[in-house]
Amino acid sequence: QKSLWSESGAVWWTLTILKEIFIKMKILIVFVLLTLAFSACDATSEPRCLDGWKGFGRKCYKYIDEEKSWAEAEIYCQVLGGNLASVHSNQTQAFLKRMGKISGSYKRTWIGAQDATQNSIWLWSDGSTFDFSAWHSGEPNHAGGREHCIEMNYGGEVKWNDARCDLKLYFMCQKYKSLPSKCWLK
Repeated sequence: QKSLWSESGAVWWTLTILKEIFIKMKILIVFVLLTLAFSACDATSEPRCLDGWKGFGRKCYKYIDEEKSWAEAEIYCQVLGGNLASVHSNQTQAFLKRMGKISGSYKRTWIGAQDATQNSIWLWSDGSTFDFSAWHSGEPNHAGGREHCIEMNYGGEVKWNDARCDLKLYFMCQKYKSLPSKCWLK
């Protein structure tokens, strides 16, 4: 006849072993699920733009049909994960110009350059080099010494103008393309 102590010991030992097996099974299940999640994002996954954004090159752009000052527009774009658009080529300029054409006409639109720190030293809000311009004839003119931000789609030439930063204009945000969300852990 077995003693109560040895039966309890056997039960305790059995429960301990089952507990260890259960813990190892949970770890295995988590490992399998993570493996499946990572394999869902394969080498063919390309960075892309979210809905509502249009891709051009390595960036995504979004035209915001709301009028804001330059600083308010920059903050708005930052909340979306980007900056006001920077322009580095004729191709990008043409692409953004087309995006800013609403109901058959071009709307004056903020882009991300300003020279508020020092006149005529233009800086992009995303930190990139100011290596391209598409100024309207006679611009920039720093009219009244108060024009420190760049708008595009200005005047008959539909080009750039330096404007007062407190004007309320539509604006263009940009951010880099990103991998689909299922690939973020990769």
